[in-house]
Amino acid sequence: MDNASASTMHFPMSINQIELLNGSNFKKWKGDIELNLGILDYDHVLKEDPPAALTESSSRDARDKYEKWYKHNKMALIMIKKSMRENVKGSIPDSELAKEFFNSIAEKFKISDKAEVQNLVRSLARMKYNGKTSVREYIMRGSDIAARLRALNMAIDDSFLVYMILDSLPNEYSQLKTLYKTQKEKWSINELISLCVEVEDEMQKQEGQEVAVNLMSKIKYKKKFGNSKNFKPGTTVSTSKSIMKSDHDKMKNKPAGGIKCFFCKKLGHFKKDCEGFKAWLKKKGIVRDFNPKKE
Repeated sequence: MDNASASTMHFPMSINQIELLNGSNFKKWKGDIELNLGILDYDHVLKEDPPAALTESSSRDARDKYEKWYKHNKMALIMIKKSMRENVKGSIPDSELAKEFFNSIAEKFKISDKAEVQNLVRSLARMKYNGKTSVREYIMRGSDIAARLRALNMAIDDSFLVYMILDSLPNEYSQLKTLYKTQKEKWSINELISLCVEVEDEMQKQEGQEVAVNLMSKIKYKKKFGNSKNFKPGTTVSTSKSIMKSDHDKMKNKPAGGIKCFFCKKLGHFKKDCEGFKAWLKKKGIVRDFNPKKE
């Protein structure tokens, strides 16, 4: 293993864990790089100019400082270059100094604060809760956008943020919206999260109860009307009776070849028409009228 590979193992965050610079994630990438170099005390090479060249008369301290600075500079360059996509790296003028190379990257991907503010404000205004995540996560996302706006000197207070988020919630939270409008007190973001989570929990309980009721109804229908092939979830009692009658009519009209006698087990006739069954009844002295007259 060469020195560069061995040294990269000592980074607080694996280089592979840093999201590669692709042009659209410069701010996050820059923060990750600065954080890691700062923890390692390598970040000074991004701020300082290299020390003066050594001479025969240079002191031991000067030599140590020189060697240390260039070692840190080399490690910083390794981290920076390893965390960039090849096409991005190829668009940056190469340099042996980490500071110069890092500044070239920043210049290429420099973002206007005004443009970023505009994008963040647009994101906040377009927020709509769709229920795909928890309401807590949704509110925290709005809070994060507000924090980023504040970092860009945009005044976003909690009361405005609470109003924006409440307005973006669906009709299921209408009672909470009404409550906020009728109260004099203003809510903090944490209070909003707590109240919305309560509403979310209550909705989930009600949904669970509805599912349980529907399940019990299906079980009752299935027990009452058997396993009719035509039975489907949500079938009503009257509809189920019609289904069962239809199944019975189909059995009556079924071709003779498909009918099986329950007495002799042969196909082609019912038990009441079975000659063997009639002979068995006569032998037992049992008299049965198979064609009763209707009164």
